[in-house]
Amino acid sequence: MGYLRRLIGAATDFLIPPKCLLCSASMKIGDPHAICEPCTEAFERFEPPWCPRCGNPFHSLSALVHSPAHVCADCLESGHHFDMARAIGAYEDSLREAVHLFKFGGFTKLAREFAPHLAELAAEEFGVDENAGNVLVTHVPIDHARWRTRGFDQAMLLALITAECLGKPHADLLERAKKTRSQTGLSARERRRNMRGVFRVRPTGALHELEAATCILVDDVVTTGSTASACARELKKAGAEAVHLLTICRS
Repeated sequence: MGYLRRLIGAATDFLIPPKCLLCSASMKIGDPHAICEPCTEAFERFEPPWCPRCGNPFHSLSALVHSPAHVCADCLESGHHFDMARAIGAYEDSLREAVHLFKFGGFTKLAREFAPHLAELAAEEFGVDENAGNVLVTHVPIDHARWRTRGFDQAMLLALITAECLGKPHADLLERAKKTRSQTGLSARERRRNMRGVFRVRPTGALHELEAATCILVDDVVTTGSTASACARELKKAGAEAVHLLTICRS
């Protein structure tokens, strides 16, 4: 069956050569990518200096001259429960368009475009590689209404393929315990309040592996970090030693 699918896919590519989802440029027959190389290279990636905790870029090095471990004002005020957070880039321009196609357009194959970059970030910033010890990759779960509307959980797809790239196990550790109102338009304080009691750790077979583990928490976009912080809090309550947030974009 798998061979037949590949054969049909190759025949389709031959008759209708694939095009880049962002710029519509023709791509080589058999190219496994959904976005062309120039578009991928055009993604605006974050560069240091950034907050060592949340990864939010600083505008200059001056804040770090006398205090290399200096964290941003948001981290000092909000007290996130995750240990570190990193994103590929800002939620704007072509990266934003690609996330929209993935999240709202149903182009799930884009998960394989983002996951290698997320895995590279995890290796560079969190020290997660094939030699790292007890590491679990998990994700921020969407609510059931969004799942029914979209037909998939974009964070779960990202986490599954990122785990594959890292050579680490994925565990479906979290679930939503109650519905929440939309976070859109809420202040940072209101977002934190809105997330209280929303998540809980699932009673899964992987739960015993959570003890003293480093969890890589995957999501598509982070805004204030309140949702990820609520997830990290529950994971640590269940025994995780550290929780690092990994996202495509920071809004």
